[in-house]
Amino acid sequence: MSWQACLRVRVLSHRSLVLAFAIALSCSVAAQGVRPSALPAPIAQAFRAAGVPTSAVALYAREVGSPRALINHRADVPMNPASTMKILTTSMAYDVLGRDFVWRTDILATAPITDGVLTGMLIVRGSGDPKFTWDHLRDIVARLRAQGLHTISGDVLIDRTRFGPIPDTAEAFDGQTLKPYNVTPDALLFNYKAVGFRFTPEADGSVKVSTDGPQPDGLTIVNRLRTGAGPCGDWRFRIESRFDNGPNAARALFTGTYPRECGEREWFVSLFDHNGLLAGTFARLWRDAGGVWNGIVRDGVTPAGARLLFSHVSRPLTDAIHDINKFSNNVMTRQLMLTLDAALNGAPARQDRLTANARAWAAQREIDAGAIVVENGSGLSRHERLTAQALAQVLEYGVTAPWSGDFIASLPVAGIDGTLSKRLSGHSTLGRAFLKTGTLTGVKSLAGYMVRPDGRKLLFVCFVNHPNADAAVEAMDFAVEWAMTPTPPVPRLPQRRR
Repeated sequence: MSWQACLRVRVLSHRSLVLAFAIALSCSVAAQGVRPSALPAPIAQAFRAAGVPTSAVALYAREVGSPRALINHRADVPMNPASTMKILTTSMAYDVLGRDFVWRTDILATAPITDGVLTGMLIVRGSGDPKFTWDHLRDIVARLRAQGLHTISGDVLIDRTRFGPIPDTAEAFDGQTLKPYNVTPDALLFNYKAVGFRFTPEADGSVKVSTDGPQPDGLTIVNRLRTGAGPCGDWRFRIESRFDNGPNAARALFTGTYPRECGEREWFVSLFDHNGLLAGTFARLWRDAGGVWNGIVRDGVTPAGARLLFSHVSRPLTDAIHDINKFSNNVMTRQLMLTLDAALNGAPARQDRLTANARAWAAQREIDAGAIVVENGSGLSRHERLTAQALAQVLEYGVTAPWSGDFIASLPVAGIDGTLSKRLSGHSTLGRAFLKTGTLTGVKSLAGYMVRPDGRKLLFVCFVNHPNADAAVEAMDFAVEWAMTPTPPVPRLPQRRR
């Protein structure tokens, strides 16, 4: 397809914009009259005004297909990329696994079902499905009941041998062990290992507290909340909460005031361990379906003689990648990177092979691989490293891949959705920038694709590693606008008080 034909693609909707953008990117040619590649003075000024020295910034922008960068500032320096590391992980996944890849959760039994009774164990064998939730478990319960099973006399055995042991780093990372973003991966990850509490204000001044799915056995909710006036804002800070957790039991206490203005809100907390949440939810669902079971959930290896009853099949890989990139889901990304390792090297998947996997994949595609360091592939790490130039090369590789349209569509769109829904909504950027965001304490990042009003298609990567990184968001957005605008804008600098 010629470049002129590429430009004739009409944009009729957001979906067609993605498709048109993907086609145009693949057809892009070298730029004419490109500006110098050093960090432009207005962008440097914007970062300094935010209290971030340019020595803490890596910035790379280049037209797709051009041999010369529009901006090349410290782009060969390894830096912490935060969640823009997900671009590398998801690109590898599309390339190695294929867009139609699915995960299978096998349901097996060690004995036949006789007169509605299973006298042996029921086995659930995981393969790393990143989105195996309570509604999928409910479907499994329904299928078992449809096969005539009424009573399980043995235990439920969980086979999670697809993944090897994974260190739990939440305590060392930031001590927030109850935060869902810190959940460790598991070959049978269930419901992201999190309970969603739903808060609904009632007309009588009380607040209904329920769970987003069936309340697991072993979970006690103590609700002393009342509704109150005032803006919603940071509503969680107006609630006094206490969470007591153990392997198979948990207690959640809520007191204080819930603003009526908030309407219905949800709060996700990682209370149980992996087996505890699955056991409590299965017990509740099985009982509600009229079944009988008095056993326990325990770990083990599927016996050689176990009989496959059926398999739950996940949604395809492209759906998982959409969730990962749009909403920056960390545990789903970690599940995906371990799935890649198992596919490349065989089970059990091992976290200590991830850097070697990524470097080998990058080197085979002529991407600078030497500086790549992968701890878990999600960017939730103090150790992961990448250069801005290498990430731009990953992005450019994705432009020519058969999965490019799906990949671009998975990225947040400026001013429209995902983590960019309230950002970069200006005239030159709205709907024209497809960028993954990244945030850690001391780290901000932004990377992806942009289409300029004059039709030029750009790769853009920016990393900030500095204690004042949070203050650099406006400077990063200004850099996007500068690269997007044929006549570069003047930076918005803080007004000095007189």
